[in-house]
Amino acid sequence: MMNSILSTAKSLCVPHYITNILLCVIYFFLKTVQPFCTILFNDCQLELKEWEWLTFLGCIIVIKNRKQANFLNYLSTACMFGKALNFLLFFKQGPFYGLGYAILCLLHLIYCPEPVYSGPENFTYFRGTNLVDELERDKRNTWVVAFYAAWSPSCISFAPIFSEVSAEYSLTNLKFGKLDASRYPEIAKKYNIDTSTWSKQLPTVILFQDGKEKMRLPYFDAKNRVVKYFFQKENMTRDLGLNDAYQQCKKTAPKEKKPKTQKEMNASEGKDANSKKKD
Repeated sequence: MMNSILSTAKSLCVPHYITNILLCVIYFFLKTVQPFCTILFNDCQLELKEWEWLTFLGCIIVIKNRKQANFLNYLSTACMFGKALNFLLFFKQGPFYGLGYAILCLLHLIYCPEPVYSGPENFTYFRGTNLVDELERDKRNTWVVAFYAAWSPSCISFAPIFSEVSAEYSLTNLKFGKLDASRYPEIAKKYNIDTSTWSKQLPTVILFQDGKEKMRLPYFDAKNRVVKYFFQKENMTRDLGLNDAYQQCKKTAPKEKKPKTQKEMNASEGKDANSKKKD
Protein backbone atom coordinates (compact mmCIF):
# COMPACT_ATOMS: atom_id res chain seq x y z
CA MET A 1 0.00 0.00 0.00
CA MET A 2 2.76 2.42 1.00
CA ASN A 3 4.75 1.56 -2.12
CA SER A 4 1.70 2.30 -4.27
CA ILE A 5 1.24 5.71 -2.61
CA LEU A 6 4.92 6.59 -3.05
CA SER A 7 4.83 5.46 -6.69
CA THR A 8 1.77 7.64 -7.38
CA ALA A 9 3.35 10.63 -5.61
CA LYS A 10 6.50 10.18 -7.68
CA SER A 11 4.43 10.03 -10.89
CA LEU A 12 2.76 13.33 -9.97
CA CYS A 13 6.09 15.16 -9.75
CA VAL A 14 6.34 15.77 -13.49
CA PRO A 15 5.62 19.00 -15.44
CA HIS A 16 2.41 17.64 -17.03
CA TYR A 17 0.52 17.01 -13.78
CA ILE A 18 1.91 20.04 -11.95
CA THR A 19 0.90 22.48 -14.70
CA ASN A 20 -2.41 20.65 -15.19
CA ILE A 21 -3.32 21.24 -11.55
CA LEU A 22 -2.21 24.88 -11.77
CA LEU A 23 -4.42 25.43 -14.83
CA CYS A 24 -7.36 24.00 -12.86
CA VAL A 25 -7.07 26.41 -9.95
CA ILE A 26 -5.64 29.49 -11.67
CA TYR A 27 -8.96 31.37 -11.96
CA PHE A 28 -9.88 30.87 -8.29
CA PHE A 29 -6.36 31.88 -7.25
CA LEU A 30 -6.31 35.05 -9.35
CA LYS A 31 -9.87 35.97 -8.34
CA THR A 32 -9.30 35.73 -4.58
CA VAL A 33 -5.64 36.62 -3.94
CA GLN A 34 -4.25 40.16 -3.72
CA PRO A 35 -2.91 41.96 -5.75
CA PHE A 36 -3.98 39.85 -8.76
CA CYS A 37 -7.70 40.19 -8.12
CA THR A 38 -7.60 44.00 -7.94
CA ILE A 39 -5.57 44.24 -11.16
CA LEU A 40 -7.52 41.73 -13.26
CA PHE A 41 -11.04 41.84 -11.81
CA ASN A 42 -13.49 44.26 -10.24
CA ASP A 43 -13.56 42.53 -6.84
CA CYS A 44 -11.76 39.84 -4.88
CA GLN A 45 -14.63 37.48 -4.12
CA LEU A 46 -16.28 34.65 -6.01
CA GLU A 47 -19.82 35.37 -7.11
CA LEU A 48 -22.71 33.15 -6.02
CA LYS A 49 -23.07 31.79 -9.56
CA GLU A 50 -19.36 30.90 -9.62
CA TRP A 51 -19.77 28.96 -6.37
CA GLU A 52 -22.74 27.14 -7.89
CA TRP A 53 -20.72 26.21 -10.97
CA LEU A 54 -17.86 25.01 -8.77
CA THR A 55 -20.25 22.81 -6.76
CA PHE A 56 -21.76 21.43 -9.96
CA LEU A 57 -18.24 20.64 -11.23
CA GLY A 58 -17.51 18.70 -8.05
CA CYS A 59 -20.64 16.59 -8.56
CA ILE A 60 -19.72 15.86 -12.19
CA ILE A 61 -16.19 14.81 -11.22
CA VAL A 62 -17.47 12.43 -8.53
CA ILE A 63 -19.98 10.83 -10.92
CA LYS A 64 -17.54 10.48 -13.81
CA ASN A 65 -14.69 9.18 -11.67
CA ARG A 66 -16.54 6.55 -9.65
CA LYS A 67 -14.48 3.62 -10.96
CA GLN A 68 -11.32 4.98 -12.50
CA ALA A 69 -8.43 2.53 -12.85
CA ASN A 70 -6.04 4.62 -10.73
CA PHE A 71 -5.53 8.01 -9.14
CA LEU A 72 -3.73 9.48 -12.15
CA ASN A 73 -6.72 8.71 -14.38
CA TYR A 74 -8.98 10.27 -11.74
CA LEU A 75 -6.81 13.38 -11.67
CA SER A 76 -6.68 13.68 -15.48
CA THR A 77 -10.48 13.53 -15.75
CA ALA A 78 -10.93 16.03 -12.91
CA CYS A 79 -8.45 18.42 -14.53
CA MET A 80 -10.20 18.16 -17.89
CA PHE A 81 -13.51 19.30 -16.38
CA GLY A 82 -11.72 21.84 -14.20
CA LYS A 83 -10.07 23.49 -17.20
CA ALA A 84 -13.41 23.62 -19.01
CA LEU A 85 -14.91 25.49 -16.04
CA ASN A 86 -11.90 27.84 -15.86
CA PHE A 87 -12.32 28.68 -19.54
CA LEU A 88 -16.01 29.53 -19.03
CA LEU A 89 -15.22 31.70 -16.01
CA PHE A 90 -12.41 33.55 -17.78
CA PHE A 91 -14.56 34.02 -20.89
CA LYS A 92 -17.34 35.39 -18.65
CA GLN A 93 -14.91 38.09 -17.48
CA GLY A 94 -14.00 38.94 -21.07
CA PRO A 95 -13.23 37.30 -24.44
CA PHE A 96 -9.53 38.17 -24.18
CA TYR A 97 -9.28 36.44 -20.80
CA GLY A 98 -10.88 33.34 -22.29
CA LEU A 99 -8.59 33.44 -25.34
CA GLY A 100 -5.49 33.85 -23.16
CA TYR A 101 -6.48 30.88 -21.02
CA ALA A 102 -7.19 28.75 -24.11
CA ILE A 103 -3.68 29.55 -25.41
CA LEU A 104 -2.18 28.48 -22.08
CA CYS A 105 -4.05 25.16 -22.29
CA LEU A 106 -2.86 24.65 -25.86
CA LEU A 107 0.77 25.32 -24.88
CA HIS A 108 0.38 22.86 -22.01
CA LEU A 109 -0.93 20.21 -24.40
CA ILE A 110 1.99 20.72 -26.82
CA TYR A 111 4.94 21.20 -24.48
CA CYS A 112 3.84 19.21 -21.41
CA PRO A 113 2.13 16.08 -22.78
CA GLU A 114 1.00 13.31 -20.47
CA PRO A 115 3.94 10.98 -19.75
CA VAL A 116 3.73 7.55 -21.34
CA TYR A 117 4.44 4.27 -19.57
CA SER A 118 8.16 3.47 -19.62
CA GLY A 119 8.30 0.44 -17.34
CA PRO A 120 8.94 -3.23 -18.23
CA GLU A 121 6.68 -5.08 -20.66
CA ASN A 122 6.74 -8.44 -22.40
CA PHE A 123 4.16 -8.90 -25.14
CA THR A 124 3.83 -9.38 -28.89
CA TYR A 125 1.98 -7.10 -31.33
CA PHE A 126 -0.19 -9.09 -33.73
CA ARG A 127 -1.26 -8.00 -37.20
CA GLY A 128 -4.20 -9.41 -39.11
CA THR A 129 -4.40 -13.19 -39.07
CA ASN A 130 -1.06 -13.58 -37.24
CA LEU A 131 -2.97 -14.11 -34.00
CA VAL A 132 -5.11 -16.93 -35.41
CA ASP A 133 -2.03 -18.56 -36.96
CA GLU A 134 -0.09 -18.39 -33.70
CA LEU A 135 -2.95 -19.92 -31.69
CA GLU A 136 -3.13 -22.82 -34.16
CA ARG A 137 0.64 -23.24 -34.47
CA ASP A 138 1.35 -24.30 -30.89
CA LYS A 139 -1.65 -25.08 -28.72
CA ARG A 140 0.54 -25.88 -25.72
CA ASN A 141 1.02 -22.16 -25.10
CA THR A 142 -1.41 -20.09 -23.06
CA TRP A 143 -2.04 -16.63 -24.52
CA VAL A 144 -3.45 -13.49 -22.91
CA VAL A 145 -4.41 -11.12 -25.72
CA ALA A 146 -5.62 -7.52 -25.40
CA PHE A 147 -7.81 -6.16 -28.21
CA TYR A 148 -7.63 -2.37 -28.24
CA ALA A 149 -8.21 0.77 -30.30
CA ALA A 150 -5.61 3.54 -30.43
CA TRP A 151 -8.29 6.25 -30.23
CA SER A 152 -10.03 4.84 -27.14
CA PRO A 153 -9.28 6.66 -23.83
CA SER A 154 -10.08 3.46 -21.92
CA CYS A 155 -7.49 1.56 -23.96
CA ILE A 156 -4.91 4.28 -23.40
CA SER A 157 -5.49 4.10 -19.63
CA PHE A 158 -5.34 0.31 -19.71
CA ALA A 159 -2.05 0.10 -21.66
CA PRO A 160 0.34 0.52 -18.67
CA ILE A 161 -1.69 -2.00 -16.63
CA PHE A 162 -1.38 -4.63 -19.36
CA SER A 163 2.32 -3.90 -19.82
CA GLU A 164 2.98 -4.33 -16.10
CA VAL A 165 1.01 -7.59 -15.92
CA SER A 166 2.76 -8.96 -19.02
CA ALA A 167 6.18 -8.33 -17.48
CA GLU A 168 5.18 -9.93 -14.19
CA TYR A 169 3.43 -13.09 -15.46
CA SER A 170 5.21 -13.97 -18.72
CA LEU A 171 6.67 -17.47 -19.10
CA THR A 172 7.94 -19.45 -22.06
CA ASN A 173 4.47 -21.02 -22.34
CA LEU A 174 2.39 -18.15 -20.88
CA LYS A 175 2.55 -15.33 -23.39
CA PHE A 176 0.93 -11.95 -23.85
CA GLY A 177 -0.12 -10.17 -27.03
CA LYS A 178 -1.95 -7.10 -28.31
CA LEU A 179 -3.99 -6.52 -31.45
CA ASP A 180 -5.46 -3.26 -32.75
CA ALA A 181 -9.09 -4.30 -33.22
CA SER A 182 -9.96 -1.03 -35.00
CA ARG A 183 -7.38 -1.75 -37.73
CA TYR A 184 -8.41 -5.39 -38.17
CA PRO A 185 -12.22 -5.42 -37.81
CA GLU A 186 -12.48 -8.90 -39.36
CA ILE A 187 -10.43 -10.33 -36.47
CA ALA A 188 -12.49 -8.35 -33.96
CA LYS A 189 -15.66 -9.74 -35.53
CA LYS A 190 -14.28 -13.29 -35.32
CA TYR A 191 -13.91 -12.88 -31.56
CA ASN A 192 -17.23 -11.04 -31.19
CA ILE A 193 -15.75 -7.66 -30.27
CA ASP A 194 -17.59 -4.43 -31.10
CA THR A 195 -15.23 -1.67 -32.26
CA SER A 196 -17.77 1.13 -32.66
CA THR A 197 -17.35 4.50 -30.94
CA TRP A 198 -19.80 3.64 -28.15
CA SER A 199 -18.47 0.12 -27.61
CA LYS A 200 -18.21 -1.25 -24.06
CA GLN A 201 -15.75 -3.89 -25.29
CA LEU A 202 -12.67 -1.72 -25.71
CA PRO A 203 -10.38 -2.93 -24.39
CA THR A 204 -11.17 -6.65 -24.36
CA VAL A 205 -8.75 -9.18 -22.85
CA ILE A 206 -9.12 -12.86 -23.78
CA LEU A 207 -7.35 -15.82 -22.18
CA PHE A 208 -6.65 -18.57 -24.72
CA GLN A 209 -5.76 -22.12 -23.68
CA ASP A 210 -5.26 -25.01 -26.11
CA GLY A 211 -5.89 -22.52 -28.92
CA LYS A 212 -9.42 -21.77 -27.67
CA GLU A 213 -10.98 -18.96 -25.67
CA LYS A 214 -11.34 -19.82 -22.00
CA MET A 215 -12.16 -16.46 -20.41
CA ARG A 216 -12.67 -12.86 -21.46
CA LEU A 217 -13.08 -9.42 -19.92
CA PRO A 218 -15.52 -7.76 -20.22
CA TYR A 219 -17.80 -10.79 -20.30
CA PHE A 220 -21.38 -11.35 -21.48
CA ASP A 221 -24.32 -11.88 -19.13
CA ALA A 222 -27.08 -14.49 -19.48
CA LYS A 223 -28.88 -12.29 -22.02
CA ASN A 224 -25.70 -11.96 -24.13
CA ARG A 225 -25.21 -8.34 -23.12
CA VAL A 226 -21.78 -6.87 -22.37
CA VAL A 227 -21.20 -6.28 -18.67
CA LYS A 228 -19.16 -3.10 -18.31
CA TYR A 229 -15.80 -3.80 -16.72
CA PHE A 230 -13.34 -1.43 -15.04
CA PHE A 231 -9.80 -2.65 -15.59
CA GLN A 232 -7.45 -2.60 -12.63
CA LYS A 233 -4.42 -4.80 -12.15
CA GLU A 234 -5.82 -6.69 -9.15
CA ASN A 235 -9.26 -7.16 -10.75
CA MET A 236 -7.83 -8.34 -14.05
CA THR A 237 -5.44 -10.91 -12.57
CA ARG A 238 -8.18 -12.25 -10.30
CA ASP A 239 -11.03 -12.41 -12.82
CA LEU A 240 -8.90 -13.94 -15.58
CA GLY A 241 -7.43 -16.46 -13.16
CA LEU A 242 -3.90 -15.42 -14.08
CA ASN A 243 -2.38 -16.66 -10.83
CA ASP A 244 -3.73 -20.18 -11.44
CA ALA A 245 -2.69 -20.06 -15.10
CA TYR A 246 0.79 -18.91 -14.08
CA GLN A 247 1.26 -21.76 -11.59
CA GLN A 248 -0.06 -24.30 -14.08
CA CYS A 249 2.19 -23.06 -16.88
CA LYS A 250 5.17 -22.88 -14.55
CA LYS A 251 4.85 -26.62 -13.83
CA THR A 252 4.67 -27.54 -17.51
CA ALA A 253 7.15 -24.96 -18.84
CA PRO A 254 10.10 -26.49 -20.73
CA LYS A 255 13.26 -26.35 -18.67
CA GLU A 256 15.85 -23.93 -19.96
CA LYS A 257 19.29 -25.37 -20.57
CA LYS A 258 21.82 -23.86 -18.20
CA PRO A 259 24.97 -22.52 -19.89
CA LYS A 260 28.08 -24.59 -19.22
CA THR A 261 30.53 -23.26 -16.67
CA GLN A 262 34.17 -22.65 -17.62
CA LYS A 263 35.19 -25.73 -15.62
CA GLU A 264 32.72 -27.94 -17.52
CA MET A 265 33.89 -26.52 -20.85
CA ASN A 266 37.55 -27.23 -19.98
CA ALA A 267 36.67 -30.78 -18.93
CA SER A 268 34.78 -31.32 -22.18
CA GLU A 269 37.71 -30.01 -24.22
CA GLY A 270 40.06 -32.35 -22.29
CA LYS A 271 37.91 -35.36 -23.13
CA ASP A 272 37.87 -34.40 -26.81
CA ALA A 273 41.67 -34.06 -26.82
CA ASN A 274 42.15 -37.47 -25.18
CA SER A 275 39.82 -39.16 -27.64
CA LYS A 276 41.77 -37.66 -30.56
CA LYS A 277 45.09 -38.94 -29.13
CA LYS A 278 43.68 -42.46 -28.85
CA ASP A 279 42.57 -42.29 -32.48
